[in-house]
Amino acid sequence: MRAFSAFLVLVLLAPPLAAVKLKLKAEDKEVETTVDSLVADEVTFTRGRRESRAHIDDFEPASAFVIKSRFTPAQARPTLELARFAQHRGLFDETRESASTAVRLDAGLKPEADNLVLVADILEAEALIEAAYGHMEGARPAEARAALSAVRERLGHTPAAIKAEVLLGTLADVELAIKSRSLEDEARKAQDAADADEQKKRKPVDDWLASLDDQIKAGEARKLEGDVDSASNKVMQGLPKYESVIVNMTKLRKAIEDNRRVLAHRGQGESANALDARARKLMVDCYERWAYYLYRLERYEYAADICTRGITLDPTDKRLLAIKVDIDEMWDPTEK
Repeated sequence: MRAFSAFLVLVLLAPPLAAVKLKLKAEDKEVETTVDSLVADEVTFTRGRRESRAHIDDFEPASAFVIKSRFTPAQARPTLELARFAQHRGLFDETRESASTAVRLDAGLKPEADNLVLVADILEAEALIEAAYGHMEGARPAEARAALSAVRERLGHTPAAIKAEVLLGTLADVELAIKSRSLEDEARKAQDAADADEQKKRKPVDDWLASLDDQIKAGEARKLEGDVDSASNKVMQGLPKYESVIVNMTKLRKAIEDNRRVLAHRGQGESANALDARARKLMVDCYERWAYYLYRLERYEYAADICTRGITLDPTDKRLLAIKVDIDEMWDPTEK
């Protein structure tokens, strides 16, 4: 009891800690601080002209150790307790240093000090293994290798050393995977850049092809108008619409053929072919309806000419071939 009272007097009478930078857990950065006293883990400190109090564990571990060490007398047992204080807060270097100092002051404390250091070594090794896992998941192989190598070289006597060896053995595969992913990302970026450049170059032709698509859609709508007119006995209004669609689609197909040389980028040739096929089919459909309604009007000679033009465009169209048979039954061109 007398020894404890003497220790308490030393603590109370210890001069204030010279101003140092300390950090509370609630703060973003270290602040210049003068520690006035430490009594039963309550720290009295001054910042500027303001005096404050806080529990020692309200400070970051490194700052708490600075405070604790300042008020720890240079005696073997208190210094060993300081080592334990550091160990409990994950300050492994401070644990070893304080334990070593305690043994120098009293060799009889070596078994306790060695046990504290061993536990610190085990805890540090596990922390390094966890850090290595984080580095590997974050694609930071160099940092992972450094952490694992530290376990193998400094802390090889701990159980975590086996994990370190296993992870070091797999790290080469991780590095290869990371490099492969990096190369893949670079290739994708290069392709994206190439695609963007291609889009810029091909845009005028793509826009032209889109305008052709609009023209065909307009032709299809025009053809439907002709169908409605002709089916409503307004044949004289419907037939010119078929003719106008055919004229427009003929021009469109010629434009495609004349500009084949500009279809230089991916898919443009295929798009042009599809547009040409649609225009050709629309023309055939118009020829079929045009010939059919002329046949109904008994305009056989005119119907035969339109039917022939349609068959020339598509010799396999069964509708036009059937109309031609009907026309031939009603009209003989040799009997003009």
